[in-house]
Amino acid sequence: MVKSIETHEACCGLPTVACPCPVCGNTGRRVTARTLDHHLPAQRRAAFGDTATFCLNPSCEVVYCNSAGDVIRKGETVLPVTIKDSGDDVYVCYCFEFTRGDLRSDLAKHGETDIPERIADGVRQGRCDCEAKNPQGACCLGNVTRAMKAIEIEAEL
Repeated sequence: MVKSIETHEACCGLPTVACPCPVCGNTGRRVTARTLDHHLPAQRRAAFGDTATFCLNPSCEVVYCNSAGDVIRKGETVLPVTIKDSGDDVYVCYCFEFTRGDLRSDLAKHGETDIPERIADGVRQGRCDCEAKNPQGACCLGNVTRAMKAIEIEAEL
């Protein structure tokens, strides 16, 4: 059963912006140079600039876009991106390295998981670095909750 978890957007403080993706037109989330430094390969990073938007559309291939119209697509980042890749080996929490498979395993074995609480505890202790570690440049708890709900729906089918 999915427990309601408080979202900790305050730990990151990065706003959603109405900067449309040049491919799908959806809004995105501004990311910083720290996010890009962590998630772009060195060759792509050098030419991409320090300001970008993360495309929040899960079905769009674009991960990042910048004001020059450059895009970084799914598969071009250092790590797979939670909302762009549904694999079990993909992190749903980059700071504490929990994967979708970790959630699936806990839910299958126990019918629930304490992973969101463990993440929230780490956030409260100041041990997260969402701005750098999460490709979205923000708190992952929303992604964790969505992944848990999707896993439960799959199990019901």
